[in-house]
Amino acid sequence: MKYFMCLVLILFVGTVSAEILFQDDFESGNIDESKWAPQGTWSIKANADGHDVLGNHVIEIQGGDVGLSVDDFPEEYDYYADFKAMQNGLTGFVFHGSDAGNIYMHQVSTSSSGHTPQHIRWHRRVNGGWAAEPGAFEDGVDREPDVWYRVKFEVRSGHSFKAYIGPVGGGIDELSFVSEWTDSQGAHSSGKIGFRKGGSEQAQYDNIIIVTPDSNPTPVESKGKAAVTWGDLKRK
Repeated sequence: MKYFMCLVLILFVGTVSAEILFQDDFESGNIDESKWAPQGTWSIKANADGHDVLGNHVIEIQGGDVGLSVDDFPEEYDYYADFKAMQNGLTGFVFHGSDAGNIYMHQVSTSSSGHTPQHIRWHRRVNGGWAAEPGAFEDGVDREPDVWYRVKFEVRSGHSFKAYIGPVGGGIDELSFVSEWTDSQGAHSSGKIGFRKGGSEQAQYDNIIIVTPDSNPTPVESKGKAAVTWGDLKRK
């Protein structure tokens, strides 16, 4: 069974009460429109990179601007995703969106990017107008295009974000802190998640998981262990 349902099914350690708010691994082979209001440039592709953690399918996005989730999310949560930046070397993760013109959009900018490579490019969009405040990777590690990584965003009250990056499918202890940012204008406090790609920008994504904050998730090993279901997990 795919890693997302065996290994990344999250075992919460300690006494913190945790809840999974959202998950999608795109293994149905179709974009689930009960979860997403996609752009026409969104498509499901076969996993061509051989990583077991990616299963059979990933989502690929090229241009098309902003596509959002159907549901809104609260002010605070932890967001995990596996990603591969491709053409132009940029990702585009959307948070707290009310519509395409009012979002936070944060990019992992790899070595081939023409926009401040080796940074998290923190973006605010208000009524269609953009502002960007890049933050250099604080761990000093270079990230490359056409390589799969895992990212974690801590989304917190006070319009604050922290970003961590590690190996594809990596557990929490493998993710390295890279940047943080607080929106001094306090533009958006809650809303939808999504993806944003402009022009010829292209990236692939998989294993989107949103959990309540500070849940201390740890991958569950599949070998010799029964798979944990999302329903069981939410009742813990």
